[in-house]
Amino acid sequence: MRGRSYAFLVLAAVGAAVVAGLFTIGGPREARREKFDLHRYDDLAFIARALLCANRRIAHPVLPEKLNVDSLRAYCSGTEVTAAQLTDKETGAPYAYTRQNDDTFSVCATFHDAKRIATLHPRGANAAFAFDPDTGCVSGRIR
Repeated sequence: MRGRSYAFLVLAAVGAAVVAGLFTIGGPREARREKFDLHRYDDLAFIARALLCANRRIAHPVLPEKLNVDSLRAYCSGTEVTAAQLTDKETGAPYAYTRQNDDTFSVCATFHDAKRIATLHPRGANAAFAFDPDTGCVSGRIR
């Protein structure tokens, strides 16, 4: 009888640990959401780096009017961009690009938990672009 009680207590403790773990880190659904959010952030950061084009040969560049594969490649020669990097992998919708003026831009996505992504990717002191978790946008200035 004593062995059964011990086994029951161990089983209950393991079950409680599993339930507590799911409450703490979330389940498979939360993991999928975080994966899509990480892809979104990576895509926005890639687009921002392409718009900040380090190999530009133009003395006074002007941001493209629209964001697509052709305009980005023409703007920054040598950029290896694909249409998949310009669209949300979960929804298939293109990321929202706003050319605010000749040298300022923002690229936005809808995140499940942008504040969590901001904690995973804190802005460094030398960051060329900024991520705003309140809007889900990466913004930057080319000059």
